[in-house]
Amino acid sequence: MTDIVKVDKKNLKRFIDFPYELYKDDPLWVGEVKMDVKHLLTADPFWNHAEKELFLAYKDGKPAGRVAAIINRVHNEKWNEKCGMFGFFDCVDDEEVSAALFPAAKAWLKERGAEIMRGPFNPSINHICGLLVEDFSTFPFIMMPYNFPYYEKLVLAAGFEKAKDLLAFERTKEDKFSERFEKIIARASRGQNIVLRPLNVKKLNEECLIVRDIYNAAWAQNWGSLPISKDEMLELAKQLKMIVNEKLTCVAEVDGVPAGFYICLPNLSHVLKILNGSFLNPLKVVRALMAWRKIKDTRLVMLGVLPEYRKRGLDLLLIKHIVEGGPAAGYDMAEMSWLLEDNANIINVVKECGGREMKRRYRIYQSGL
Repeated sequence: MTDIVKVDKKNLKRFIDFPYELYKDDPLWVGEVKMDVKHLLTADPFWNHAEKELFLAYKDGKPAGRVAAIINRVHNEKWNEKCGMFGFFDCVDDEEVSAALFPAAKAWLKERGAEIMRGPFNPSINHICGLLVEDFSTFPFIMMPYNFPYYEKLVLAAGFEKAKDLLAFERTKEDKFSERFEKIIARASRGQNIVLRPLNVKKLNEECLIVRDIYNAAWAQNWGSLPISKDEMLELAKQLKMIVNEKLTCVAEVDGVPAGFYICLPNLSHVLKILNGSFLNPLKVVRALMAWRKIKDTRLVMLGVLPEYRKRGLDLLLIKHIVEGGPAAGYDMAEMSWLLEDNANIINVVKECGGREMKRRYRIYQSGL
């Protein structure tokens, strides 16, 4: 028998702890710091415009799965949809358990007027999202999902189908620009008053609000995109203060006006793997700090150019800056993720700069209610 219970303050810890137990013997799964997960689920500014219900599945008296049902009002208003989301899905390899979890989430969403269900989003497209469906043999990058291969079987059995794939590309410091890319860059650099500068970490709140304005305008028409609120961006700034390397950031100014940006992050999955969700073990903290110093891979997590500046080649200049700045900062390899599978323009740019599509593929699913 599978029992489904709603999560409250008393059993929130079990909801958070479940994947750490499920993946305890998996060498590739990486959990976030548990207190950060708790904050995300309970106090993140995202919930100012969203609501949720968390569900835990028990089988034979033991936790066997979890899922979140989410109503994101900003998404529905922007895209004129009656859509509910699911996220934070983890489950044992048992269709009986998932067949109890998903209907509970669907019923909650349907009661609130949702007509379709889409996910996984943890808890939105601006956070960790997608289900890993190809390549389960490589170590994940920071803020990218990793899950057991059988998850897709459970999701499909629950009546979901593909909505969109998210792609990842990689580039090493040995890879080269195409001749065409070099020519376009040379042309784009002429006759423009462009300044490329790193984020000012001492004024990170102000800088992040500049990034927010560019990001919201640059991504506005992309499938499923959501604007980042001021409070959400300031929350992100708090997190970046602890982990950002300013050498892996850039704001592009044209005639003194911020027009583009990028943010890369060191692949702190190496650090999080050692911590295993907690700072309570001093030896693990020391090992994690030592691992941090040895990180040689990075991930491009955000890039945007104001629409009115796109035809000037500013996006190419930013990518060139990333490619040249990474090795200069001591990094050998970068993952550029994620990219929408049908965003041909940016995919072509990434390929022209020497990027290669990775085997890793992430999928968003949806189902009618």
